[in-house]
Amino acid sequence: MASQFVRGVYKSGSNHSVHRPNFYKNLGTVQGTINIQLPPETDEQITIPNERVAGADKFDFDVNQDFLVRRCRLKGVSGYQVLPIDKTTGHFNGLHGGKIIEITLKEKISIRFGETLEVELEGF
Repeated sequence: MASQFVRGVYKSGSNHSVHRPNFYKNLGTVQGTINIQLPPETDEQITIPNERVAGADKFDFDVNQDFLVRRCRLKGVSGYQVLPIDKTTGHFNGLHGGKIIEITLKEKISIRFGETLEVELEGF
C-alpha cells in the first residue's frame, strides 16, 4: 500500500471529542482531533478513510455513529484520519464535504491556528 501526502491549513474544530474518551483510548491516541482544511481541488478519495471502527461512547451510540479511519503521520507522529459515519446508512457525518480532514495523534504536538501542515495518509 502506498501513502499520499496532502497539505492544508490547521483550523479550529467543533469540540465533539470531549464526548468520545473511549473512542480515542481504543485507537491509542490523545483525545481530540486536529482539523485540516485541504485545497478545494482535493480528490474526495483523500477525505474518506478506508477502515471501519465502531463508536465506543454514549455520544456515538445516541447518534448511531461509527467511524472510518486511516493511519497517518503528522509532524513525525503516528495517528489516524477519522470520519464519523451513520451506522445504518453509511452516510458521512464529518466535515469531508468541505474538504476538511480530522486527525487524531498518539501524542500531542505543537501547532498554531492557520499553520500549513503536511499529512502522510496511508493505505492508497
